[in-house]
Amino acid sequence: MKNTAILILLIMFFSTPVFAQDADMSLIPYRQGELWGYANSDKRIVIAPAYDEANFFYEGYASVKKGTKFGYINKAGKLVIPIKFYVAKPFRFGYVDKGDNAKIVTADDLEENQKVVLFAGASLRADGYEICINTKGQTMPKCPAINENSAPDINRPSTTTIKTSYSTIKKSDLFDKIVDDYKMPGGEDNYYIAVRNNNQGVFNNKFDVIVPFEYDSVKKINIGGMIYLLVAKNGMQGIKFGNGSPYIAADNNKVLYVKGNNAKDYFIITKDGKAGVKDLQYRDIINPEYPEITYDAGGGFILTGTDNKKGFFFLSGIKLEPKYADVKLVKGGKYVLITTMTGKKGYVNESGHEFFEE
Repeated sequence: MKNTAILILLIMFFSTPVFAQDADMSLIPYRQGELWGYANSDKRIVIAPAYDEANFFYEGYASVKKGTKFGYINKAGKLVIPIKFYVAKPFRFGYVDKGDNAKIVTADDLEENQKVVLFAGASLRADGYEICINTKGQTMPKCPAINENSAPDINRPSTTTIKTSYSTIKKSDLFDKIVDDYKMPGGEDNYYIAVRNNNQGVFNNKFDVIVPFEYDSVKKINIGGMIYLLVAKNGMQGIKFGNGSPYIAADNNKVLYVKGNNAKDYFIITKDGKAGVKDLQYRDIINPEYPEITYDAGGGFILTGTDNKKGFFFLSGIKLEPKYADVKLVKGGKYVLITTMTGKKGYVNESGHEFFEE
């Protein structure tokens, strides 16, 4: 019976669909002075500020804080789960089997014996020990199964690494050792990244040197099946096409490739202390005028100004100039959580509207 139960959980974990976990953006946490409530997208207050902290709604519930503990309200502003938790995570869908003795044999049996439930992770203890609660705030006998791995994620790195052994390739006058190889789309030639006299370069299977052995490092980047080469020399970086022709001159302090959440490709380029962003066609997306630009994994670019204040560039093309102590994108891509220069939190949308009042 134990093996059957394990089999049921495994089948549910790998075969069930994933429900969206983006926040409900119809009500936005809104701060007035020290207290938080909620406003609609037009900044009209819908739930009066009365909490020390307020979070986005998920599946009709939002966690709110008074003092050191959290509870949950509904979208009418009613406290539906008492304020008693030290940790209160968003509600989400999960799966439980309807009966411990159910024997699942077919797909129809699986569907018949599983039940979709709403639950949230929470903690009644100051040490953060987590339990699962239902929509009444009651502790569940066991936490529902979830399936995170079936959700597509264009930014999830591949977990499969194929290593090629070059131990059978002997040292020649052309190279000391080969460190990597690649092929260009639609081409017959093989290309080899190699080391000679502690410098790196590239040659093809005809032994033509296509990238001179003069670089400190040469690393391949696969962008949509096309190979690019990140080259570094004397502390400066640039990009070449895989066939050796120039793309971005190696006169930049740093070149970083980014795959955006919108499936577009970007390069963060820093030169002479100024960072900017270009697309794959080498068009300016963000002008090179910031001391630092980093990519937010949620989708967008964090801009750092000369006074170390932070701004944000949404992938929609809208820019918030640096004036905050910190910024972080909210899942869903339309709002950022900011920290003001006085240390208070607040939300700002991609139009630049601030959902807080000092």
